Amino acid sequence: MQDWITGFAGLGLLFIGLRMVGAEVQQLAGGRVREGIAASLNRRGAPQGVGLLAGAFTQSAGAVTFAAAGLISAGAATLRQTLPLLPWSSVGTSLLVLAAAIDLRLMAFLLFGSVGLSLLLRVDRYAGLRPGLFALLGLALLLFGVGLLKSAISGLRADPAVGALVVGATGSFGLAFLLGLASGSLLQSAQVATVLLLPLVQAGLLGLAPVAAVIYGASLGTGLGRYLLAGAIDLPGRRLTLAGLVVRAAGTVVLVGLHGLEGYVGIPLLQAWVTAAAANPALQVGLLYLGSQVLIALVGEVAGAGIAARVERWLPDPAAAEPPELRPAHVPRGEVRDPAGARLLCQLEYARLATFLPHYLDEVLAPEDRSPGAFGLARRHAGSTAILGALEHCLSAVLRAEPAAADLEALVRLRTRIALLRALQASLHAFAQDVAALPVGERPARVERLVQGLHAVLGVAGEALGPRSTDEDRQTLRKITGERGALMEQVRQSLLEQGGQAGHPERLVDATLHFEKCLWLLRRLSDDGAAGTD
Repeated sequence: MQDWITGFAGLGLLFIGLRMVGAEVQQLAGGRVREGIAASLNRRGAPQGVGLLAGAFTQSAGAVTFAAAGLISAGAATLRQTLPLLPWSSVGTSLLVLAAAIDLRLMAFLLFGSVGLSLLLRVDRYAGLRPGLFALLGLALLLFGVGLLKSAISGLRADPAVGALVVGATGSFGLAFLLGLASGSLLQSAQVATVLLLPLVQAGLLGLAPVAAVIYGASLGTGLGRYLLAGAIDLPGRRLTLAGLVVRAAGTVVLVGLHGLEGYVGIPLLQAWVTAAAANPALQVGLLYLGSQVLIALVGEVAGAGIAARVERWLPDPAAAEPPELRPAHVPRGEVRDPAGARLLCQLEYARLATFLPHYLDEVLAPEDRSPGAFGLARRHAGSTAILGALEHCLSAVLRAEPAAADLEALVRLRTRIALLRALQASLHAFAQDVAALPVGERPARVERLVQGLHAVLGVAGEALGPRSTDEDRQTLRKITGERGALMEQVRQSLLEQGGQAGHPERLVDATLHFEKCLWLLRRLSDDGAAGTD
C-alpha cells in the first residue's frame, strides 16, 4: 500500500511541477516569446530555431501554439509562416524527457534548498525575480515527483498483478498506440506521457517497442487534444492547431511505417540507433522521444506549405470578404493566455481605428475630398462599431485573466479611451446624418465650412491618436479643440437665421450641437494621453 501511495504522490508532484513551470515561465517571458517569434518569421530557418528554443525554455508546445495563433489573429503572421513553430517546439520539449531519464533527485534537493533560502532572504519581493524563483520550485517538484514514481514502481514490480496489468495494456502495438493516443489527448503533452513510462522502463516492466508505440500515439494525441481545445478560440487558432494535427498525423504515419520496417523486415532504423547510442534504458526512451519529434518536424518541413493551404480551404474565413478597414486586425479573441500581449494588441487596434475617423465624413464631402475606396456612412459606422465591440470583449477577457498590477492602470485608461471613442463615433455618425439630410443646394456656406473644419480636425486626430503619435501631435489636437463657446454660439445663431429661411432649423441646430460634442470628445481623448505608446 505504501508503494501505491508513494506513486500517487509522485504523480501529483509531477503534474504540480509541470503546471508551475509552464505558468511561471510564461509569466517570466511575457510578451518576449511573442516578440521573438514575430521577429523570426521573415528569416529563413529562424522560425525552426525559435520554436526549438521556445519549446525548450517554456517546456510547453501549447504555449508556443497559442502565441503563434495570437500573431496570426493580429495580422502579424500567416499560417504558413507560423506552422514550423509547432513541431520544432515539441522537439525542444524533449529536454524534459532527457532530464527525467537521469536520476536528478539530488538536483531536486539542491533546488528545494536554494528556493527556500531565497524565500528566507525575501528575494520574492522583487517582482522581476519572483516568476523565475517559483519556476525553479516547480522544476524541483517535477524532478522529485519523477523520483518518487521510480521508487514506487521499483517496489511494485514484484507484484504479479502490476506486471500483468502492464503487459495487458502494452501487449500489442495497437493497444499501446491507443493508450498513448488517449494519454496524449488527455494530458495535452506527449512528453508528460513519456515521462510516466520511465519508471516502468527502469523497473524492467516495459521494453523499447511498446514504449515507441505509446510515444507515437501520444504525439498524435497531443495534436488532437490541442485541436479539440481550439474550439473555444478564434479561427486562426483553429486553423493553426488543425494544421499542427495534420503534420503530426503525417509524421505519425511515417514513424509507424519505419517501426514496421524495423520490426518486421529487420531494417535497422530509429530504435537501432537509440539502442546503439545509449546503454541506459531510460536514456534510450529520451532519445527515442527526441528522434520521433525530429522526424515529425522534418515531415512538417516537407509538407507544411501544402498542409497550410489545405487547412485554409477546409476552414474558410467568413469575414475575409469584408475589407480590412471594417473588421478587426489586431484583436485577439477567445481565451486570453498572455494579458500583457493582449493589451498591447488592443492598443494597436484602438490606434488603428482612430486613423479611420476622418472617413466618417466621406458621404458629405465633395467627391475629390473623399478617401480612396470610401464606404457609405451606415457601412462605415457598422464596421467601426463592430471593431469597438470586439475590443471591449477582449478587454473584459484580459481583466478576467488577472493581469499584472503594472498593466491595470493601462487597461483602465484604454477602457476609458474606448468609451470616449464610441461616443465620438456616435456623434460623428449623427453629424454626418444631419448634414446629409440637407439638400446640397440648400446647405448654408457655414455648414460646408463646419464639415471641412471637422474633417481637418479629424485628420489631425488620426495622427495624434494613432500608433505613431507624438507629444507635439497631441498638443496640436488639444489646441485646435480648445474651448470656443463664444464662437460656437455665433455659428449657432447664424445657422438658425439662415435655417429659418431654408426650412431646416432643427437639422442645422442638431448638426451644430453634434459638431461641438465631437470637438469636446476629441479634446478629452487628447488629454487622456498617447493611444498606442503605453
